[in-house]
Amino acid sequence: MKRPLRIRGWVGAAALLGLASTGLTACSGGASPDPTGPVEIVIGNQPAATETARLAQFNALVETFKKDHPTYVVTTTEDGWDAQTFSARLAAGDLPTVMGVPFTEIRGLIERKQVADITDAVDQLGVTAKLNPQLVDLVSADGRSYGVPTMAYAMGLVYNRALFTAAGLDPDSPPATWDEVRTAAKTIHDKTGAYGFAQVTTDNQGGWVLGAEAASRGGSLVNDKGDQITFDDSATTDALRLIHDMRWTDASMSPNGLMAALDLAQAFAGRQVGMFVLQSDAYRPLTEQLGFPGSDFGFAAMPTATAGQAPVTLSGGNIEVVRPDASPAQVKAAVEWVQLSALAKYESKDAAQADAKALATQGSAVAIPGLPVVTSAAYDQYLSWISDLNNVPLANFRPYLDKVAEQKVQSEPPVKGQDIYATLDPVVQAVITDQNADIGTLVSDAAKKAQAVLSR
Repeated sequence: MKRPLRIRGWVGAAALLGLASTGLTACSGGASPDPTGPVEIVIGNQPAATETARLAQFNALVETFKKDHPTYVVTTTEDGWDAQTFSARLAAGDLPTVMGVPFTEIRGLIERKQVADITDAVDQLGVTAKLNPQLVDLVSADGRSYGVPTMAYAMGLVYNRALFTAAGLDPDSPPATWDEVRTAAKTIHDKTGAYGFAQVTTDNQGGWVLGAEAASRGGSLVNDKGDQITFDDSATTDALRLIHDMRWTDASMSPNGLMAALDLAQAFAGRQVGMFVLQSDAYRPLTEQLGFPGSDFGFAAMPTATAGQAPVTLSGGNIEVVRPDASPAQVKAAVEWVQLSALAKYESKDAAQADAKALATQGSAVAIPGLPVVTSAAYDQYLSWISDLNNVPLANFRPYLDKVAEQKVQSEPPVKGQDIYATLDPVVQAVITDQNADIGTLVSDAAKKAQAVLSR
């Protein structure tokens, strides 16, 4: 769920989806003690009453679901993911039957057996075969499935096409390497006076974006298992060195060392910044809430360390999970709800066009290119179904789309991702605000702190 420019809302996976808890509503949870009785299901993440258009769309889907399954007893709640209270609510039986969680949480939830094994249901309903194989791996363990990815983002280079043109740069050929990013940033600053590059640095987002920049250079924040910090390496220090040199040598980097996401959004919308790293979905709040012209928004694949390399992108998003004490019938009902609410538009032309019309009527972007949750074939078919309804300038995403097939996807840290990001925020801040910052020591100290977090 996306909420209006709650800016953690366009750069962090959890709030990007509006997954913060809004307080429990009266409900019994979702587990029916009598397996022979009616199938009761509580659907989480209902939009707030203030989100009138989205709530109306949600309610319409719920009514369709009820008509399709007249024997189900269906209730809804605004309740969703909250890392601070999840375990207590699970123990108290207060969770919805089905709700969304961020990518960063799924591995820990699986290991702690805090989500249901939904393998039988997704196999019976044919869900897994339709999903992007790279994302299926994220929700699998020992050959079993524990969630359904319904939204995924891929990090890339956001850039202002108008500033590129004003600086004499070709907006259809944005930088493909980090050296080219530095050159373009300096050109933008020299020719227009705007900062060529900026980076968010607060609210764990500084560490998040730095992790993406390190991944693009072959690094990672943690090992595959998620229990060992790996960012104390040249990939991370090289990323920080570039920030340092753009800030202190070229003067092309924004000097704001405490840049929140709102600061960055407003600076970019005001033509004060030419480029930054984020996901393509930044298009939505920039155009819908800050009035940034969609024709000026450009999105390219993550830059690489050297020319000709396949881009590596950091990915996150939303995964629908089922509470662990749900009965098999409830698990099946929950997966059927996810099919209808999140995946139907990829399976039916009528559903695709109905969803697109609803978004367009609200003045919302219809189909922003990113990391598809379904197979490439299914996504291409979906785009063809809504081609006459899509209000997003797909040509401006061509530098990204041309490399989707070859890009490699690295997931966010599967355990304590936000805590790891938090250890790196001060590192990015220091490099931007202190010309003499000791990058190696900063990274090494942060790695020790992050490892201590993982080891607790």
